Amino acid sequence: MKRFLAFILCLLALEAQAHIGSPDIFYDGMAGPYAARVTIRMPTVVPGRAEISARVATGEPVEVSFLPVYSATPITNSPPPDIARLVPGETNLYSGELWLMRFGAYSVNVHVKGPQGEGTAEIPVTSVALHQLPMPSLLGKLLLVMAAVLVVGGIGIAIAAGREATLPAGAKPGIFGLLKGVAAAIVTAALFTVALVGGNAWWRSTETDFRRHLREGSWPDLAADVRVEGNDRILRLELGKKFFTQNKNVPLIPDHGKMMHLFLVREGTRDAFAHLHPIRKEGNTFEVAVPPLPEGRYDIFCDVTFEGGTSSTATNSVLLPPVPAGANSPSPTVQRDPDDSWAIFANDAVPGPQIAAPVFRMADGTQVTWKCQKPLRANRDASLRFSVTDAAGRPIALAPYMGMLSHAAVLRSDNAVFSHLHPSGNYSMAAQMFFANKTATNQDAGMSEMPGMADMPNMPGMNHSMHHMHSENAVSEIDLPYEFPAPGNYRIWVQFKIDERVITGVFDAQVGS
Repeated sequence: MKRFLAFILCLLALEAQAHIGSPDIFYDGMAGPYAARVTIRMPTVVPGRAEISARVATGEPVEVSFLPVYSATPITNSPPPDIARLVPGETNLYSGELWLMRFGAYSVNVHVKGPQGEGTAEIPVTSVALHQLPMPSLLGKLLLVMAAVLVVGGIGIAIAAGREATLPAGAKPGIFGLLKGVAAAIVTAALFTVALVGGNAWWRSTETDFRRHLREGSWPDLAADVRVEGNDRILRLELGKKFFTQNKNVPLIPDHGKMMHLFLVREGTRDAFAHLHPIRKEGNTFEVAVPPLPEGRYDIFCDVTFEGGTSSTATNSVLLPPVPAGANSPSPTVQRDPDDSWAIFANDAVPGPQIAAPVFRMADGTQVTWKCQKPLRANRDASLRFSVTDAAGRPIALAPYMGMLSHAAVLRSDNAVFSHLHPSGNYSMAAQMFFANKTATNQDAGMSEMPGMADMPNMPGMNHSMHHMHSENAVSEIDLPYEFPAPGNYRIWVQFKIDERVITGVFDAQVGS
């Protein structure tokens, strides 16, 4: 009984998130003809309610509704959408709540209907348990006392009923009545014993299933080692070596055309950064040729998306040996992905948080300006708006980099928060594609065939900020929707593609409470 009650209370400690320490999901894109900026604050219980706010870029009255779509359930079995409420004092900000009932991948569908038409933004979220809180000792003892009272009281009622139920009023039970009372007590005690043993067995089975879904910290586990082959350092990564021995090995699906997005950050100084895309060798083992980063220990962050729409970040660290002589040979033993990028910089060149409009200057004069609003506060719009100009201050046209005009990584100094951002938000594009195809086919997600990037704009319900990518006019300024989840010191790496060259701007941020 105590374990059963403890399990119920432990559900109060669950969270849902996609990236490390950054549970909330942000979306900036289109819902049909309407531009919308959506924030989804994930619940702290499973089942639990997600808090959703949607700001629609229109002065006209519109109807906004929210619908949760579970990856393993047919869309026809989804509950009816909840109508959002207009926030008092606002003209275009709508809010509401949705129940997320199970572990796994969901799509929160934000539907907007108005005079200009209607459309839906499909925003994937991952509902997982992150930790389990112990039951307070005093509460456990109180519940045990209450359970004992119920058991003893139930047996007492059974004794009285068996002994006196058939007697007339005022009559005293004889020896036969007393024996019936004893028999009733024995039968009732046996029933209680069976119930408690069965409940304990149910608890153990449920706890085993719960722990199978438990995600304590980053997941799945990640093993990493480096070997030197000729002039190259080859980083080998094995994903889920322990995790998949206890859980079903769910296949990976590509995000931005890559099976894995790997970020390397040199520990301590954080003056070296790489955004790489390892090649799968076999199973969940990947390899990548390390670019000419300086030696030292590096933190590893691997973003992956699983079939079914669940996304995750796996972490570890690795010690890189010195760059071999003759590195950067034209024919590395492991071919580099053409979208791999890296940057090495001096820390004194990184703009500090005290500067009003920080500017990161490249060696060739290219400038990245962060048009931030001070001061920065946790759980408020971070105002991650960046512009790219040449040395004379003239705007530089940005080219799509893996389908988006910008990629960014946010890391807190203690590694407790990491998030991979795009102009459309911090969700997995592969997961969004998964749910878009589910909507288009109206079948179970497990039976769907993943579409290619070229199919995305034409798919019903697929509105994922393509306007960020295909503007008719040259774009030199982007906005990354994000809110820092907790106070602390952060470093931001923001990447752009100019012609065929990827540049990386670096900024420090101090976030208050």
